[in-house]
Amino acid sequence: MTSLFETEASRRGDRTASVLDALDQLARRAPTGHLDSLRKGEALAPVWRTFFEKALASLPRTDAEAALAGEPLDALLAKFEELNGTLHRKVEDNGITYNLYTDALESEGRQSRPWSLDLLPMIMDQSEWAQIERGVAQRAELLNLVLADVYGEQRLVRGGMLPTALVQGHPAFLRPAHGIEPRGGTFLHVAAFDMARGPDGNWWVMSQRTQAPSGLGYALENRMIVSRLFPEAFRALHVDKLAESYKALISSLIAHSPAGADARVVLLTPGPYNETYFEHVYLARYLGIALVEGGDLVVRDERVWIKTLKGLEPVDVVLRRLDDDFLDPLELRADSALGIPGLMQAYRAGNVVLANAPGTGFLESAAILGFLPKICRALLGQPLAIPSIASWWCGERSAMRTLMPQLSDYVLKPTFNDRGRRFVPAIVRSLSSREREQWTGKIAMRPEDFSAQAFLPLSHTPSWHGLHADGSAATHAPISSRAAMVRVFALSNGPGQWHVMPGGLTRIAPEGKDVVSMYRGGSSADLWVITGNVTDEASPLPTTLTPLATHRGPIGIASRAAENLFWFGRYTERLENTTRLARITLEALASEAEETPETLAWLHKLAVSNGLVSKEVPTPKQSPQVFERALIASLADRTAKLGAYSVAATLSSLKYAAFAVRERLALEQWSLVAASAAEFEKMMAGSAADASHGPTYSTQQALRALERLSTNVMAMTGAQTDRMTRDDGWRLLSIGRHIERLSTLSEALAAAFETGTLESEIGFSLVLNLFDSTITYRSRYLQRRDAQALLELLALNTENPRSLAWISQTLASRIAKMEDTPKGMTPTMLAPHELPHQWSTDAIEALALDNDPAAIAALLDGAMRDAWSISDSLSHRYFSHAEANVQAVGA
Repeated sequence: MTSLFETEASRRGDRTASVLDALDQLARRAPTGHLDSLRKGEALAPVWRTFFEKALASLPRTDAEAALAGEPLDALLAKFEELNGTLHRKVEDNGITYNLYTDALESEGRQSRPWSLDLLPMIMDQSEWAQIERGVAQRAELLNLVLADVYGEQRLVRGGMLPTALVQGHPAFLRPAHGIEPRGGTFLHVAAFDMARGPDGNWWVMSQRTQAPSGLGYALENRMIVSRLFPEAFRALHVDKLAESYKALISSLIAHSPAGADARVVLLTPGPYNETYFEHVYLARYLGIALVEGGDLVVRDERVWIKTLKGLEPVDVVLRRLDDDFLDPLELRADSALGIPGLMQAYRAGNVVLANAPGTGFLESAAILGFLPKICRALLGQPLAIPSIASWWCGERSAMRTLMPQLSDYVLKPTFNDRGRRFVPAIVRSLSSREREQWTGKIAMRPEDFSAQAFLPLSHTPSWHGLHADGSAATHAPISSRAAMVRVFALSNGPGQWHVMPGGLTRIAPEGKDVVSMYRGGSSADLWVITGNVTDEASPLPTTLTPLATHRGPIGIASRAAENLFWFGRYTERLENTTRLARITLEALASEAEETPETLAWLHKLAVSNGLVSKEVPTPKQSPQVFERALIASLADRTAKLGAYSVAATLSSLKYAAFAVRERLALEQWSLVAASAAEFEKMMAGSAADASHGPTYSTQQALRALERLSTNVMAMTGAQTDRMTRDDGWRLLSIGRHIERLSTLSEALAAAFETGTLESEIGFSLVLNLFDSTITYRSRYLQRRDAQALLELLALNTENPRSLAWISQTLASRIAKMEDTPKGMTPTMLAPHELPHQWSTDAIEALALDNDPAAIAALLDGAMRDAWSISDSLSHRYFSHAEANVQAVGA
């Protein structure tokens, strides 16, 4: 029996080997002169054999047996294609973006595109990683020592080991930072090194990022996605985890702070228009720290504070993603609207840790790399563990004389990164004769502006190219080979210590290209590092991110975030109201029943005041078809070009408000908002395309889009109600919703009395429909059309969530909680107002019995104005802090 099992296992092993050999033949090989990391010699590398074996073993049993029985690759390749679809859906669902900026897009502002992630990881074995880890830690220490010297005694400059022009002549050298010694002597808390492997298998440092390195968040998100797609391979290869690296970073930041274990840490972002803003949100959420913009912070008495709803709270550590010159408009760039006035003085006084320290950007110059070997021997007494790619500064006459005759062997890069617009490295060998002459002339005119690096044929990593449309691999290799570089991160692990993250961000060049750049259409891949430190129980990252709880309790809600939550609530309610009003209006115009002039006047008044049409559009009484077409056209107008701020424009504002507070929203909440915007735009595009067929077809198309959007808005409301913590941020969101609902419905009911809409059966029904109270009214009052009953249900009832009294009562309770008002007392903000839940029922009934619509409308208009006034008071008190003395709390 044992021999039978052994024979069957042997056969299965042979068939598996056959599958892998066929895959090896099908996968594209690296071009001549480039290292192929998929293979070792002429066969698949051992780590890749293990990867594909586990991928094959993970197939459902029937698929695996079919693959081994006779169709060696179909099942496996089909599985990869399915996983690739899952990956792209995950990227889209998670809202992972990388924003592009080009001259062509300046009028549009920005273009956000989904993050590009490859299905296949890049795998690095233990021996390779050991060399990289040692070399990266050494470089981080070396660069920190260089910064200490440059902003201290400047012996390197005086001794001729660093040219003065590359330091003091570099725009990123900050004279205000000279003489400042950061706490623990740590200038760099995060350093990134872009590395590439040459044809001989040796690794080279191509560039270094020291100012505000990006990639930590994207690297983590890549791992979260890819490791779950290949869990068996991830475990079998004993891939090291990333979580400990992020814990080391946050612990080190706290250790450097004067506040010690009580340190409050924030992540400073330039804001939603930054190209890597997604990463800022993601990283802040994972680290469990507040995401702030410059306007959220203020300096008082040489200390940094964050403006919160309760006052000023101290900030001890700023993990910044803002470039040096924007940090402080008082001492650096005067026109910066992104920085914090006085920040440099707070840093100089030692009251705040800035990670990284200001003034580190000059080390990113390609020219610096050429001087590091000598500096390393001088400062560390040892050679560089990993060499830099041969780099020359054209500002040195001897270097320029040597370079010019052999320029074709080099890649040209800028010496000073911020002079001019984005610079694309020029691979001289790929240039035409005319282009080479032009470059030669540029270098001759300003040699100091250019640096040259030896051309290195980058190693290639496997990349999933995909199957043909019919599911076959007949027309191209499903696994292609693309040039790649890796970004490895050195993280401060306490003063004078370094932790190298066992992983990083792999960047892949576009197909057939040698320049690796996300900006120019490149992609990314997860980097799997095998260190030998992982046990057999290793598993992919958990399905949800748990913030690192390694520091003091959360900072209060920043005023900016609170304001965005307030408007997130208002725009959600506004979207619900305008969507419902648009549906009611279109259905009324398309119905067989003839509308009364009063009803048409009411619909027109609300359509104009709620932004569904411009006031220049003829009324539905004058020209119903023109009015209907204008309303439908405005629905899809995101930029209000047609003079109306309609549904799509509101949806766009809602999406922006949600994006600005993504760190406070569940992933599903943000995905729902983004998906709703995309779906509505797509459905309305179909409506516009078919508008030429007549208004009826276009109307039906628009109604379908509005009905679908209404369903999505209900889901948004449910998420806001059931998926958010009841803190002050949520209360402001809820307050925003109720202010919007109170003002909109008060105006609508006032207009109904003003225009006489309630005098007709159709008008009466439309008002009930707008308040979403038709079923409730009919169940209580049957078919009776009674203004007094209507007022009782829509204005005075405290159990109907669409009633003005219920809305104002809920609004008052939220504000009372914000103000810590004792039970039974009126919040000070509401004292000047008499809201609907405070109205006298007898007085309202008397007005209805007296048939005094003008008095009722005036009362309802007052409720609308009260809602606006409360909104202004909230803004002054909590967002602009204009009504009260700002106090410091938690110091």
